[in-house]
Amino acid sequence: MKVEPLTCAIGAQLSNVNLGEASRDAGLFAEIKALLLKHRVLFLRDQDITRAEHVAFACHFGELEDHPVAGSDPENPGLVRIYKTPDKPNDRYENAWHADGTWREKPPFGCVLRCVECPPVGGDTMWANMVLAYE
Repeated sequence: MKVEPLTCAIGAQLSNVNLGEASRDAGLFAEIKALLLKHRVLFLRDQDITRAEHVAFACHFGELEDHPVAGSDPENPGLVRIYKTPDKPNDRYENAWHADGTWREKPPFGCVLRCVECPPVGGDTMWANMVLAYE
């Protein structure tokens, strides 16, 4: 596994690793989790994983919760699918700065996001290191 830190404050890109494999290999998952705790956010490009592998990987972090508005994929509880189609209205999309689920009594550890198809413009997701902000 190759680890490339992206900035001095947050983020690293991992390569030569497969999250589908990490969903089945406790040792590999432990390595990835340690890197996540160190870098706060990890980017893994071109992951060819199934929805079931996505959920299995995310479950290693703890019990998954349904999104309070969007709900879950019926075949993969805990997986929220965010997508647009020509006939689907622009609902459940956030274009303002927010932090997912921090208002809950027990905030989530984080999110495992997977982008299948990006729009040519917009749709940006940004992260902030709130530990450094607090300090």
